[in-house]
Amino acid sequence: MTNWRLWVGLSLTAILIIIAIIGPAIAPYDEDYVMEVEYFYNGEDDYGIISNPAPPSAKHPFGTDKWGYDILTLLLHGAKYTIFISLLVAFMRVVVGGGLGILMGNLKNSKNNNLGFGFGLLGSIPQFLILYFVLFGITINSSLSVFELTFLQTVLMVLIGVPGVFSATKSKTIELKKNLFITASRALGAGPWWVTTKQIIPHLRGSLLSLFIKEIILTLTLMGQLGIFKLFLGGTILRLHGPAVYLSKTNEWTGLIGQWRSFIYSYEWILMYPLAAFVITIFSFYLLSRGIEIYQRDQLKRYPHI
Repeated sequence: MTNWRLWVGLSLTAILIIIAIIGPAIAPYDEDYVMEVEYFYNGEDDYGIISNPAPPSAKHPFGTDKWGYDILTLLLHGAKYTIFISLLVAFMRVVVGGGLGILMGNLKNSKNNNLGFGFGLLGSIPQFLILYFVLFGITINSSLSVFELTFLQTVLMVLIGVPGVFSATKSKTIELKKNLFITASRALGAGPWWVTTKQIIPHLRGSLLSLFIKEIILTLTLMGQLGIFKLFLGGTILRLHGPAVYLSKTNEWTGLIGQWRSFIYSYEWILMYPLAAFVITIFSFYLLSRGIEIYQRDQLKRYPHI
């Protein structure tokens, strides 16, 4: 049977990346555009006022929010933060954690057990709790720029995800070392560098790719959890004139979900569109992950000697 999950996942992921790249260019309005109150009159029985939040229409396909911002425009401008930051965080987790895991798992002695235990202990702590207490006093009404906050949050998300990747990669490396072809290579005089680069890394390439996709999903989930608690990527604006209002500086999708979640029972379209975009994003990477796993399984069945 055709691996439809892989092809659908690749297609959806490619579309998301394209949207993240060209989003601001194809947005129907400027990011700071605000719809003003409009009056219309089409006859004696067809007249009235169009005010915010406005429902989806020809002028605003996704409608506007409470303050008059065009929802489609905000989604297209915020896509680059949601997509590219999750890709970057996952990539750096795999590079740093995977590299350390391969290095420590390939050592001949067990002096690295303390490091492995420490990383395993850190990996058992919920990532959300660590980030919440670190970022709570920094992200809201911060004096740092959007770039500085995004950089700080990205680095923190990378660091707290490294222990999990390290432990998984180290375990796979230790298991791989038990294979006869590696034992034979070492018996014939192959050094650790040759074994690592020519045998271990090529055999772990598929596992690292699957791990990379799964880390993207975990990063998106973490961003969503932070967004629910008003800790938005790139910074949170807190307005205290009247009821407290939390706004995302970057308009990334989890931030839009967090700032609009109160509309779940009224003006549903305000929350529906960013939530749908976020769910589609996670679903796309999930399909891609499953497709890669099925492809690797089929390859193993076809070539069991490799």
